[in-house]
Amino acid sequence: MVMYDVIIIGGGAAGLFLAANTSGKRVLLLEGTSRVGKKVLITGGGMCNLTNNKEPSSFLKHFGNSDQSNFLKPAILNFPTQKTRLWFESHGLPLTEREDGKVFPSCLQARAVVDLLEHEASRNRVEVRTNAKVIEVQKDDTSNCYLIGTEHEQFQARTVVLTTGGMSYPTTGSDGSGYALAKMLGHSIVSPSPALVAVSVTDYAFTSLAGNSIRDSLVEFFHKDEAKRYNQATGDLLFTHDGLSGPVILNNSGTIRKGDQIRASLLPCSNKEEQRKVLTELISNNPKRQLYTLLKGEGLIAHLAEQLLHSLALTKEDTCANLSKEKRKDLIKLLTAYPFTVSGKKGFNAAMVTSGGVALDEVDRKTMESKLQKGLFFCGEVLDIDGESGGYNLQAAFSTARLVADIIQR
Repeated sequence: MVMYDVIIIGGGAAGLFLAANTSGKRVLLLEGTSRVGKKVLITGGGMCNLTNNKEPSSFLKHFGNSDQSNFLKPAILNFPTQKTRLWFESHGLPLTEREDGKVFPSCLQARAVVDLLEHEASRNRVEVRTNAKVIEVQKDDTSNCYLIGTEHEQFQARTVVLTTGGMSYPTTGSDGSGYALAKMLGHSIVSPSPALVAVSVTDYAFTSLAGNSIRDSLVEFFHKDEAKRYNQATGDLLFTHDGLSGPVILNNSGTIRKGDQIRASLLPCSNKEEQRKVLTELISNNPKRQLYTLLKGEGLIAHLAEQLLHSLALTKEDTCANLSKEKRKDLIKLLTAYPFTVSGKKGFNAAMVTSGGVALDEVDRKTMESKLQKGLFFCGEVLDIDGESGGYNLQAAFSTARLVADIIQR
């Protein structure tokens, strides 16, 4: 049986980045599906939002809780967003930064990211095997190495790195199987749940708007039968075929429950009261203007403007002067706080990331090495870390992988 210096279990973002940054070692990467990088290929709508422009202190605030941000701090300080950008560009992949700070490959193709990581892994002479799902990992205390078994083969390694991901998009190989491997080696698992997930809406009226979004929507969240909101956020709101998505929903999905009411502004908004005043004056000062034209002029999606007017028994031809005081009040209320009732959240098949995973208190944050088993490391989403959308989770995968690469090459 061949002895490897390092065996990487999982060929997603963390596993590939580790392989691309590990040289001078005999390394084997085992991927359970037919190809590596499947989940990376669908991130950012296939464009791969691989990082952002945040400094470490700001970056770390975008994770689930203080335990997560504290755990990630050494990895992010060691390899922050700026170093990630430099790494990809210095290895031949031009990047572009959007006005919102998100960073993508300039070609807007996730495949370019995967191709580059595969190329660098190959340059490092990393052996990659696909359709090699690991079903067993054991520590052999006699030889102080690990025995790794797939359905067809067995391997040996001095060091093992679990980069199997969580449970989101299981068809990409992120099916939760890494948790069972971690348990075999004595680790505890924080119960996984879907994170960064869209919501379905009761009596949804905007199926025809699927794919359209509202920039900087002000969104308020209310639990069922509660008058006081429990959360408020501003961000891009995306209409889906049966509900709502976009960063402002995804980043707050962890606290959303079935039956909650979501009230969203249908125009960009930073202050609801100010927007009400602006809309009231706009309607009052333009009596001859058609409401439909006025709403489109303010940036409302044409079909959405039409549907709103229809819901108030108004037509596209009605002018501002035709609007009664009561109808004007109703229209402004819908524009500033349109109510949606949550019928449910999507499951792991639609979740971008997983909340939960390998318990952080069992892993050394300065090295990503297990506190229970010497020579066992963890990277990426298999750990109990989940960040907001916007490049946070991929950056966490790259940073934890780079930290492990630096440690195992010392």
